Amino acid sequence: MFFKLRSLVAGDLVDVTLADGVSAQFKVTSVAQYTKTSFPDQLVYGGHGQSTLQLVTCGGTFDSRTGHYLSNIVVYTSLVTLTPPVAAAAVPTAVLPGSR
Repeated sequence: MFFKLRSLVAGDLVDVTLADGVSAQFKVTSVAQYTKTSFPDQLVYGGHGQSTLQLVTCGGTFDSRTGHYLSNIVVYTSLVTLTPPVAAAAVPTAVLPGSR
C-alpha cells in the first residue's frame, strides 16, 4: 500500500476510515524525500496547528549490502472533510393485530 506513496502529488486526495467508522479525507500538500541521516523528525512528527496526516515510507536508493533504503518519502496532507459513518438502515418492524 505505501509503495505507491511516491506517485502522489500535491492536490491528490487520501481517504482514511477511522476505527469509529468516520471517513476522513486529506489533500496532499507536498511530497518530499529525505535521507535517513537528515530526516527532519520535528517537521514530520511535530504539531502543525491543524489536522494533518503525514505518510512515511522507505524510498530513494536501495542499499543491497544492508537491505535498507537510504531515504524516506514523506507525504504531507491536510484534512479536507470528515464524514460520519453510515448508519445501519433501520430494520422495519411489523405490529400484528392483537400483539399489543
